[in-house]
Amino acid sequence: MNIECTYQTPRPTKKDQSMSLAINAIRRLEAKVEDLAAAIKTSNVVAPTLPGIFHDGRSPIATFSQASPGAVGQESTNALSRYERNNLQEMQVSPQATGTPAKSPHPVSEINGAVKLSFSQHGVALWPAVKQILPMEFVAARDAMPKEYVVEIESQRSPLPMHIDYPIGPAPDSWLTGLPLSVIKGLADAFFAVFHRNTPVLDKFHFFSSTLGLAMETDFGYDIETCLVLNVLALGCLAVKAYAEGNFALPSRHPPSGTDFARPEWYELVLDEPCGLKFFNEARKRFGFLMCQNDLQTGQFYMLSTLYYAQVLRPIDSWTTVNRAALCCMSMLARTDSMDFDQWEGDMFSRLFWCTLMYETIITQELSLPLSGLLEYEADMPIPKFTPCPRPKTSISGLLVDEDDSFFNFHFLAQAAHRIILTRIRHNLYSFAEKEGYPSPTLTAEMHHQLEQWRTNLPSSLQFADNENVDDSASPAHVIAKAMLRSRYLVAKFHIGRPFLYKALHAPGHTTDSEYREVQEGLRGGMFWPTTMGLCTRMQSALPLKFGWCSQCFGQVLLFHAVARSPDPKLRETLPEGWQEWVQIMMALIESCGKDSPGIAKDAELLKLL
Repeated sequence: MNIECTYQTPRPTKKDQSMSLAINAIRRLEAKVEDLAAAIKTSNVVAPTLPGIFHDGRSPIATFSQASPGAVGQESTNALSRYERNNLQEMQVSPQATGTPAKSPHPVSEINGAVKLSFSQHGVALWPAVKQILPMEFVAARDAMPKEYVVEIESQRSPLPMHIDYPIGPAPDSWLTGLPLSVIKGLADAFFAVFHRNTPVLDKFHFFSSTLGLAMETDFGYDIETCLVLNVLALGCLAVKAYAEGNFALPSRHPPSGTDFARPEWYELVLDEPCGLKFFNEARKRFGFLMCQNDLQTGQFYMLSTLYYAQVLRPIDSWTTVNRAALCCMSMLARTDSMDFDQWEGDMFSRLFWCTLMYETIITQELSLPLSGLLEYEADMPIPKFTPCPRPKTSISGLLVDEDDSFFNFHFLAQAAHRIILTRIRHNLYSFAEKEGYPSPTLTAEMHHQLEQWRTNLPSSLQFADNENVDDSASPAHVIAKAMLRSRYLVAKFHIGRPFLYKALHAPGHTTDSEYREVQEGLRGGMFWPTTMGLCTRMQSALPLKFGWCSQCFGQVLLFHAVARSPDPKLRETLPEGWQEWVQIMMALIESCGKDSPGIAKDAELLKLL
């Protein structure tokens, strides 16, 4: 009829309004955070013995934390200009500053007499004091391998099989077009109910109302929409397996008949090795003809591929694809004069950016892999608002409303804020010098304060108790979200204390009582992470960052053994009660994940020598 469709702008719900108010209040704190970062940097010019603070005064961290009052003297509170801040940031962390991305931008191992410490937990095995304390069998076995042995092992493993295990019945070339709509819907619903909650690179309404329809119109042809759909179905297979592992009823738009998992008729489709491989291979086969594109959908495809590789424990493959996703983001930023982040498409880009940056940061820090350079854009990238996709008043619009959206949207923002806190901890505390008052007590107190601010300012729905049982949750996504929040809090506590543990191991004569207390608090933070035990480990198909958690546990096992065998009685007294039970829990996770990763299997083999 040639009548132009008019789409009504969705009215904000009460939850949307609450989020908007929270974000607006949060952004008013950004200037304060920037002032603090700039002031500490300025003071470093006068007192270069303090490690330079990393500039990260931006929305996610301001969302859940703010600088402590009086942390910096009034005489140094004038903020640097944006140009000066960016120059300082580039000097400190830019990959281009050294030509060796992911390495320290300083060309020598010592800065003003302080040795830079690695943030990688695999690096613990190379600490001089740890090598002196742990059994010779372990030390000899570790010394016989390359420094980055996990990278070497994972890089040499065979690629994912290219074979597609076609379902019985349809012809190989048409099996996708023969899939019942109920199968596609069931797998896609499972994906959005599990993986989309933690990594929201897609828009659920846009996927069902546009992307899926375009893919089916072309009979799953060689186009980006088909590639996105196939990746969603591949991850949906893993999500369905997670529902089975946790014994949860699959998501349904109708009231479920029970709370336990019931196998759908098409369950055999998900049982590839690994799960979802047939769909993932179909996507890879098509994407070969699209691999040079650098738009939003291509970035989304690469990030979904990253998620699949991460879930099937292929860390080097996941780093490769997250690097490609970062390249798409940087390419779009480079060729766009301005991007309207208040509009839906700009907000979708923001979601892709933060998902990409957060995963890239984790994998590159642990394995000392090259960075893409995406970090340089972080300071100017707003946090997502989760702007709804423009939609007409149709029946599908009502069906896709989810009451939990605000919960998981805030959870995503909390993750982004926490990741930046860890970056601050790394850049401010991770250096060692044989003298008292190093690392800086002021900066240490500030890191503790910002972490507590992050926890305190979480929305009420995300608040957690120290002894909360996350297994009592409504769905796999709720179990994982609650476990991730508490685990992230504990991980940050541990990482604040780790530089002091290094100092106590290597220079006990210069370690004060207050620094031993930091060690003790850090070790307590390194205990009983919810993501590494209970229902989370039974639902390994859905557990985010499995390689990262296994790497954390590898370093933890070494450190607990080193402290327990230390000749320093004051250090041994910092061991928390129950640490041996905790070591067994971590070993169980590492051995379990080692079945799917030769790098993690090598970690387990080494730890058995302790």
